[in-house]
Amino acid sequence: MAPLGLGQKLLVLNAGSSSLKYAVFKVANSALKRVAHGIAEGIGTSTQASFKHNGTPLAKTSKDVDLPDHRRALALILEAIPKNDIVAVGHRVVHGGEKFCEATVIDDDALREVSDASSLAPMHNPWNLLGIEVSREVIGCPQVAVFDTAFHQTMPPYAYMYALPYSLYENASIRKYGFHGTSYQYVLGEAATALGKGINETNLIVCHLGSGASMCAIRDGKCIDTTMGLTPLEGLVMGSRCGDLDPAVPLHLINQLGYTAQEATDLLNKHSGLLGICGLSDNRDVEAGYHEQEPLAVLAKQLQVYRTRKHLGAYLVALEGRVDALVFTGGIGENSHLHRRLVCEGLGKLGLELDEVANRQDGGRFAANMRLDSGSYPTQIWVIPTDEELSIAQQTASALAGIE
Repeated sequence: MAPLGLGQKLLVLNAGSSSLKYAVFKVANSALKRVAHGIAEGIGTSTQASFKHNGTPLAKTSKDVDLPDHRRALALILEAIPKNDIVAVGHRVVHGGEKFCEATVIDDDALREVSDASSLAPMHNPWNLLGIEVSREVIGCPQVAVFDTAFHQTMPPYAYMYALPYSLYENASIRKYGFHGTSYQYVLGEAATALGKGINETNLIVCHLGSGASMCAIRDGKCIDTTMGLTPLEGLVMGSRCGDLDPAVPLHLINQLGYTAQEATDLLNKHSGLLGICGLSDNRDVEAGYHEQEPLAVLAKQLQVYRTRKHLGAYLVALEGRVDALVFTGGIGENSHLHRRLVCEGLGKLGLELDEVANRQDGGRFAANMRLDSGSYPTQIWVIPTDEELSIAQQTASALAGIE
């Protein structure tokens, strides 16, 4: 297939259990420009369903609607963006297992592979699949799957393997996969441009910090390690996920405290993290409590920051100190000057020094790339706002251009 032509449009879909997020990009001067975005949420509920569409200032919609299923949600999207305008659809798929190391044009074989990976992401992949199936049925154009895990497929075996019987890897694909890959791929490109380096020459430690949070060590433009694992539960302290813990904890919950396996899973994913420590899952609320010196909010923030600093130290070692930049992205990374300051505090001897005046510029909330280090050391510190939808659109266009 030839590269997309001027004025042609791509639709990006991110399907969840009760929501369908979308964005539309138009080819403009060999680049992709976002022309609309929105969300249908509350799918399958009787009282909470709504549809929000943002296009031109005269084409904004926000209304309560009847959304019995994803098919109706997609129909509303296509009323706002006529399907005849769409030449391809890019789908976010959380887990691609080991099969997929790049965006892939969807056929029946690819669908089966994504379905097989659903056991590794049961809270995400089934809904991503549903979005693909509905879209294939309704929109007669090429469909592309863009995987959160693909960027991390360059990790070496010693980084992605767990010290479990090797047969569990061979027979059940149990290993570290990593997530937020579309974000890391976008941020890598932006960082390389900001640093004036080629992507294949760029070494980064990237902190994607939001309600879900992870970190990634990048050497010569390739992931060599990341904090999330078989599932998005491993690694940093998150809004409601526990991150790293002794693997005996869930066994203790089940064997000694009477939890079922599902209750233990729900506890670790939905009732832990910041929420479990202080009762607040939104970082803004936690930081308000931190400033008020509420003991549990202070503890939650300290734990969140400490875990980030611990992995930062590990990745400095993994990259043997050759780090071009430490990059913050995601809702917390882009908007919390407190979090960035606490993470970087006292790390001058490791070559990381934040300029606190720059860090607090514009209230510490950045919608554009911003350099924040003091300039005293070779390792720079940046905020680079992520754009996962644009990354999906870019990868979709690239996958289609590769078709003969």
